[in-house]
Amino acid sequence: MKTWKKILITALCVLAVGVTVFACLLANIYYDKYHKVSYWDVQPQYVSENILMVYGSLGQEDFVRLKDVRTDQFTTPKLQHIFINEYCTEDSLVVFRTFDRLRGYLNIHTGEIVVPAQYNRAWNFSEGIAGVLKDGVVSFIKEDGELAFDKTFPIYYDDDFSDIAFQFHNGLCVMKTMDNKWGLINTEGEWVVEPIYTTISAPRKGYRIVSDGNFYGLISEKGQVVLPIEYDFIRPSSEPVGFTVAKDGLAKVIDYDLKTVVPFVHDGLYVLSYVDDYRSNAIYENGELSKFIVPKYWRYDVGPGSGVIDHDGNVIIPAKYYMVRIVDDNLFDVEVICGGDHILINGKGQYVGKAEE
Repeated sequence: MKTWKKILITALCVLAVGVTVFACLLANIYYDKYHKVSYWDVQPQYVSENILMVYGSLGQEDFVRLKDVRTDQFTTPKLQHIFINEYCTEDSLVVFRTFDRLRGYLNIHTGEIVVPAQYNRAWNFSEGIAGVLKDGVVSFIKEDGELAFDKTFPIYYDDDFSDIAFQFHNGLCVMKTMDNKWGLINTEGEWVVEPIYTTISAPRKGYRIVSDGNFYGLISEKGQVVLPIEYDFIRPSSEPVGFTVAKDGLAKVIDYDLKTVVPFVHDGLYVLSYVDDYRSNAIYENGELSKFIVPKYWRYDVGPGSGVIDHDGNVIIPAKYYMVRIVDDNLFDVEVICGGDHILINGKGQYVGKAEE
């Protein structure tokens, strides 16, 4: 065989070996990246005495599993999420979600899956019952996965469930109808509070905030109205504890006995000042900044509304207007609604007339 043929054959063999080695390296990198499972302990969390929640990744996909520390064995397949702390559950069963977005339940004490993933949405157990959503219908199951009662509740599937928790508290659970009205059901699926509200909050110290779409009120844990639906807003208060309730531009804090503990509160105070020609917005005179006049008034806000108080805390104008501006020591320009009419009110809170355009 001629020398040049031997050299060519040798070169081809070397090239083939090189290509093979390079392909093997690429295959190994690909396998490690997309098929090799890696686990890590990032703030490892014990979900119960013997069950540890472990995080890992497979390729570019993160997952979570439960592991029994007594046997050092995993008790679940790779899951997308486990809702251990969602809704502060006190029951043994919690929701998990698979990578195909279906939900089921597992036991945090054994680490085993008890109810297979089959629901579009699910909520953690409370008082031995859990709400589940499947094919646009909410039903309730027991811990064995069987229905807790026969009644079901069709709802809009495209609802935003971020603020909804179909959970029982003291035997009652919020529920809504297809026309977006909220009420309360008992553990038999019967309406205890008819669905007449546009919103019902989670319970707080035995009370729920309700709304008819325009005004707010309070109902008890049994569903009785304890504050009529006539307030501009009601919201929880932390300092002092209780509820902040607002009506006609005035807000106060009541405690859980529904007694007033702070007669006047607000969401902000702002100094009111003005220049001589407030309507022209002229702030310069002869090239120099005009002197601002600061009388003894403050603008105060309650929710979206604004009003006026003096430095002694007396309410001059209730905070039920879109905006207030001071004209002089004894006159205010009030914008009734955003983009609406402007009226003039004097320092005694009396209507004077319409403001000039």
